[in-house]
Amino acid sequence: MKTQYQFTITSGCSCTVYNEDADDYTPSSECWGDCWDDSIQDFTNITEHLFDANETYLWRVRGIRLWDGDASGFVKARDAEDLLRGMTVQGDWTICGTVLEDRIEYSLSHHDAPMGSSSVVEIVTEEQREEWGLY
Repeated sequence: MKTQYQFTITSGCSCTVYNEDADDYTPSSECWGDCWDDSIQDFTNITEHLFDANETYLWRVRGIRLWDGDASGFVKARDAEDLLRGMTVQGDWTICGTVLEDRIEYSLSHHDAPMGSSSVVEIVTEEQREEWGLY
């Protein structure tokens, strides 16, 4: 699979700028305006093709490391901010990942998993929704 974009976002807010040489968004110490809104807009831009391909708005999230093991589940997200909520935990976190053609692979660092995780977000297809009984 071809890599689309690499990204880093923190709940404490990190600003990014588009790097033409690398064709991706990279962290920047120069912030203008509301940093969280900028981070959400950047994440919206790099995940747009996934939302366009997701007719169900259902996403399968796997591999979120918590204090008692890894967690997986499903989230209904119609926009990038809702998807980020489903990919992360409440509290302070940092997420570093790669947006691919058909999924997002990422590491989520937070107080229960300071070294991060091996997490994946995938589109739930209509067939999977029916097979798994998701409505």
